Amino acid sequence: MKFSLLGAEEVDIQTIHFMKTQYIFLLTATLFITACGGEKKPNTLAEKKEALAKLKADSKALTEKITALETELKATDPSMKAAEKVIPVVTTALEPKSFKSFIEIQGTVETKNTATATPRMAGTYTTVYVKEGQTVKAGQLLAKIDNAILRDQIAALKQQMELANTVYDKQKSLWDQKIGTEIQFLQAKNNKESLEKNLAVLNTQIELYNVYAPISGAVEKVMAKTGEVAAPGMPLASIVNLGSLKATANVPDTYLSNIKMGDAVRVNLPDIGREINARITFISKLVNPANRTFKIEASIPTTADIKPNMLSVLNIADINKSNALVIKQNYIQSTEFGDVVYVAETEGNKKVAKARKIKTGVSYNGEIEITEGLRAGDLIVTEGYQDLVDGQVISY
Repeated sequence: MKFSLLGAEEVDIQTIHFMKTQYIFLLTATLFITACGGEKKPNTLAEKKEALAKLKADSKALTEKITALETELKATDPSMKAAEKVIPVVTTALEPKSFKSFIEIQGTVETKNTATATPRMAGTYTTVYVKEGQTVKAGQLLAKIDNAILRDQIAALKQQMELANTVYDKQKSLWDQKIGTEIQFLQAKNNKESLEKNLAVLNTQIELYNVYAPISGAVEKVMAKTGEVAAPGMPLASIVNLGSLKATANVPDTYLSNIKMGDAVRVNLPDIGREINARITFISKLVNPANRTFKIEASIPTTADIKPNMLSVLNIADINKSNALVIKQNYIQSTEFGDVVYVAETEGNKKVAKARKIKTGVSYNGEIEITEGLRAGDLIVTEGYQDLVDGQVISY
């Protein structure tokens, strides 16, 4: 039988066997002669290094020729083929499926409606009715500020009004009888009306010395006590409306185009071990220039165990594909030629593993999208791939 040997002229198998024997003999003889002093024994360190390098080069060249001959022989002579190793594997048919990629952002639980009750006039608190944890209604009286001076003014004004009303009634009666002058009647009327307006103003002012609840809810904190000074802008109490809660987070602006109003979001509350399915109800139109983030909100149900300022983790779907080719990330093997995935194929009567070079897309939770290199129906090697090389015979 004749064949081509590395591009050289055709030779028969007996010649190749002879050449292989000759190469092995030459390698052995070279090493033997060198060891027995066939050449001048190197004495200096430089000579020894040079001799060693020469021997290694000769050995490498002979080994390469031997390997080439063995490869040719195995390809043509059935008697020289070694028994092929078969590696058992597990395969899975690749099928398109929906694939979602989530971003995870830390946030907090907030109430949609919080307010602070503050006084409108300066003075001293004579009575603070409210306590922390108490439930109040909008408009409920929370505290009173000393208004003694104003009350004295009102009392004096009321006495003046009694006299003014009496004078007015008499002047009106006389004027109706065409007795007296018109100017007397008009003066009495004007005095009465002026005092009424002044009393109305004082009654309005005295209301300013009362502090009312701006919203309905629970009193979170009381900042003042009876006897303490009150002043506009100094809060009396903070009130939280627990009827409406929301999870808020600041999202990097790189995801601005991926997040839309109404998108589904999973809100994880690690402090109480709960996960809530919600939807995005607010997306800020402004990006914070300091940290390049924008604010989002998602409404969550009100329950007794969810508290404002509680830690929350929002999982937001930024990628949602309905027909993607997805595999586990650990199926991908890195080689000098790039990332590959082993696919089971049939060659003749054998099953072999083929290394397919791939390109990947987005990844999430241990899975990754394959954008190039694989197609639906491919048999992916899912177990045993660690021991494979391209063309390896397998069983499954």
